[in-house]
Amino acid sequence: MDETLREAAELPEKNETTAAEADEPKTKSIHFKVSAYDPRGIEQWLSERAAEGKLLLRGDEFVIGEPCECRYHLEPALDDADPDKRTRETRAQMGWDYVCRTKDGIFYIWRGDRTAHVPTPKDCTDSYGYRRLCKKLRRSYFLPLVYLLMDAGLIFLVFYAWSIPLLSLLTMPKNDVIQGVSLLLGSIIGMFSGAQERKEMRTLKRAMEDCEYVEQMPRNRWAGVDRALSLIVVVLMVAVLFGKGGYSKYGDDYDEPTLPYLRAEELGGNPFDWCYQRDLSTPLGGRVYSVGETPYAGMIDGWEQLSTEVDFYAPRISVLATPLTHELRDYFMEDGAQTLSIDGFDEAYYAEFIKPNTRLPNEPDEVHQFLILRRGGEMLYFRTEAPDSLREHLDEFADIFNQYSELA
Repeated sequence: MDETLREAAELPEKNETTAAEADEPKTKSIHFKVSAYDPRGIEQWLSERAAEGKLLLRGDEFVIGEPCECRYHLEPALDDADPDKRTRETRAQMGWDYVCRTKDGIFYIWRGDRTAHVPTPKDCTDSYGYRRLCKKLRRSYFLPLVYLLMDAGLIFLVFYAWSIPLLSLLTMPKNDVIQGVSLLLGSIIGMFSGAQERKEMRTLKRAMEDCEYVEQMPRNRWAGVDRALSLIVVVLMVAVLFGKGGYSKYGDDYDEPTLPYLRAEELGGNPFDWCYQRDLSTPLGGRVYSVGETPYAGMIDGWEQLSTEVDFYAPRISVLATPLTHELRDYFMEDGAQTLSIDGFDEAYYAEFIKPNTRLPNEPDEVHQFLILRRGGEMLYFRTEAPDSLREHLDEFADIFNQYSELA
């Protein structure tokens, strides 16, 4: 190897005189901007730095000096130590001087002039570098597996743990939506951000096994996308921390509803003392209006159901109104759904269930009625325990639907 390269890369001994210390070459730490599993890319990048007057000393430390023409060569490390005397002498005969090992210990780094001869690839499957690479490749699948399990948990929560998944998503508060989106983006980043690196490791592993000279890896075009998604996740999590708590699914108490409503008393039921009312704007569901009166009819996925209740949905994504209609029909009406034909509506369903009053045998049987109307991207759902048939009040429900449509 050219003596000028060797002298430029060597630092004076610490026990030299103060004058020698004053002439000590300047060093600088420079981050490697190429993949640790792309030996040809590292060689080219180091040669470019040398042309700028930056010669690799060790790790990511470079000696700053005069620009020079040289080349580098990386080969798998034989063991967990610097090459022995015999290996150094063999490489010196080919024009190479040993520099250091890569940070992960997989490769030896050699430097030579332009005339240095590149060694012929040989079997490396028993080398320390190969074993180290295989170990890192196995470990690289751990985090994607964790994120895959997280996604499976989210899917289970949405489609199995929730009784009415689409309704639960459309009525989800802003902070919950942000948290869900953050988890989803985070899992996507976790599963795919290291895909290019794993591909490079697999390519390098095959080259070592087949005694082939691995070519320079293509540039990772997804690095910018990974950084952008990571930044978005951070911004979303900050928004959750400093954002408002959102709205209450239970609504507010009113003596008289201010939204369109058909009382249970008007359907032959008992008058109410007060009612609950909700006027919401949700990130996924758009406008959600709801009016209901006590007593309570139960809780479904955190959404409180009342004995008599009207809900109007105008999803931001209008095509979701159709699957939402079918979801509520299948859940509440089951096999008892009757299809109605009403002018001005795309879909209309009605169901009535009569159950014996087991709590108070001397009282009338319990009546549960449901009505669902859909027009375009808007849907109205009504339930009641009042005895009068809802089919006799379809004109009133059509008028209520129109009033909510104007509000939305």
